[in-house]
Amino acid sequence: MTEEEKQEYFCHTHPNLFAQSRCNNCFKGMCHTCVHNNPTLCAACLKNNFLTGDHYKNQKELIYIVSIGLGVGLLYHIYQFSTITHLYNNFNFLDDLLFVIIGTLIVISAYYMYSETTIISEVRKIPFIGGKLALLLIIFSLVIGIPLFYLLYKILLFIWQKLTNEKHRT
Repeated sequence: MTEEEKQEYFCHTHPNLFAQSRCNNCFKGMCHTCVHNNPTLCAACLKNNFLTGDHYKNQKELIYIVSIGLGVGLLYHIYQFSTITHLYNNFNFLDDLLFVIIGTLIVISAYYMYSETTIISEVRKIPFIGGKLALLLIIFSLVIGIPLFYLLYKILLFIWQKLTNEKHRT
């Protein structure tokens, strides 16, 4: 059997199993195990897609995160302006505004981070304590700042994709 026939009829990840489907990205064969894990992408494309992400999706997520964070900061500013007569004489206001904006950015980043992974749904499947563990996992990750690092990762990834797109165009 030639190499081309092997690639056509057998799974790329598990070469001893027959291919039941094709990857939508690279068109390599996928066996029943690969199809069960993800019916549209092979393991290599899924890993690459998770690490780099879609450029448009990264841009859209960053716009949503920053706009919601600034919107909550603006609402906080309006609230403080309506309750304090001498707004800028209160130096704690600027610190509070910064904490509100950073906190909102962290919470919105957590939403997008957990929407891309299946860890919360897997933890919730644990009998009896799964829901409580999932909630504890979310709270713990918020406290130690993992979503903030996710936001920084998305920003760096967006900049890197912009720079590589500029290099390919020239």
